[in-house]
Amino acid sequence: MLASRRLAPASHPAIDLLDHDLFAEREPWEVFDVLRREAPVYWQDEPGGRGFWNVTRYHDVVAVLKDVKRFSSELGGVGQIADLAPDELEARRNFMELDPPRHTAYRRLFAPDFTPRAVGRWADWLQGLIGDLLDDVLPRGELDWVDEVARPIPIRVLGHIMGIPVEHHDRLVELGDRMLVDTEPAFVGDRAFATPSDAHRLEPFGSPDAAELCGLGRRYYAERREHPQDDVLSLIANARIDGCPLDERGLDNTFAIMVVAGNETTRQAIALGTLALIEHPHELARLRAEPSLMGSAVDELLRFTSPVWHFRRTATRDTEIAGQAIAAGDKVVVWFASANRDPEAFADPDRLDLGRAPNDHAVFGRGGPHFCLGAHLARLELRVLLTELLPRIERIELAGRPVRVRSNFANGLRSLPVRVTLAEALR
Repeated sequence: MLASRRLAPASHPAIDLLDHDLFAEREPWEVFDVLRREAPVYWQDEPGGRGFWNVTRYHDVVAVLKDVKRFSSELGGVGQIADLAPDELEARRNFMELDPPRHTAYRRLFAPDFTPRAVGRWADWLQGLIGDLLDDVLPRGELDWVDEVARPIPIRVLGHIMGIPVEHHDRLVELGDRMLVDTEPAFVGDRAFATPSDAHRLEPFGSPDAAELCGLGRRYYAERREHPQDDVLSLIANARIDGCPLDERGLDNTFAIMVVAGNETTRQAIALGTLALIEHPHELARLRAEPSLMGSAVDELLRFTSPVWHFRRTATRDTEIAGQAIAAGDKVVVWFASANRDPEAFADPDRLDLGRAPNDHAVFGRGGPHFCLGAHLARLELRVLLTELLPRIERIELAGRPVRVRSNFANGLRSLPVRVTLAEALR
């Protein structure tokens, strides 16, 4: 028998997953503990909207992600819960907001450059990049890990792979932050608390910063068509879907999602992963003593930190999730971070265990056609960073209070003050 609609868990009726301040104060793991236990598929009302279902258990989240016929990515913005008008949705649509076969056609363009073998060719270059960066910043003793380590690594890697000149990298990070985390006042000022402006509703992410970011890509397309290079800008410029080149909107949306998604999540994985190691020094010591754990350590840090809180799908038909009736057209929000702390899927899930195996976490979207293109690259960046960092330091500790971003979508930090003691051989 299907369950009737539940507004909230009985023991905790005040839960509001639309409250960005809830996520700015801390990672609210206790909230998801309640939801998984008492209302794993529950309905939340939405001011000014039609409400949505929240799915918080691991096996239910994975089932939704895999079933693209019942739960579509095309019928609403994947990265936001609020509905878009039909013209907004169509104008802003990127390949993450497509279902097969159209989504598959886009993936075929880029997937060969992001396989384990393909990203492996960047390992030596990445080792040099990260080694030089650490040699520059670590001797300072005290630094902001977000600004000086987590921020530059992913954008330099992404810029190198995409073929974006280095003089644009810092600005791309700033613009990407403003587009993806427009609820953080440190990034966008009072706009963080305002209703989105109609003036930019047809721009990528509905952002007033989209024109500048996409303009950085546009200036190179003609050149890449005339003289293609071994980079992702050339792939975008020369892409053909169903035999047709991308129009201006297709170019803009593809460039924007590659830059924003490819930078933000890895930066936060580095920042949050470092904080986790600082807070669990015994696990850091374990990794130092057992370098063979590096592969499992990377995946455990990803599981433990979960840099993205949720994605949205939309039900295509009347259906059910875990005995809960879902109507055609209902919004279904899957909470990756909650799934990664589900005790039914992970033993002692709130414990950081760098040797955890197996570790089938949901950070990159477990299974299904939308599995993250950049998963192997993100793992490589984390692995090289840890490999280069450990021999250079004796100790790393907090030098101040970490500051979180105000967002129920991006789980992350905008500041992580640390104090580093160099390894004896480097003093």
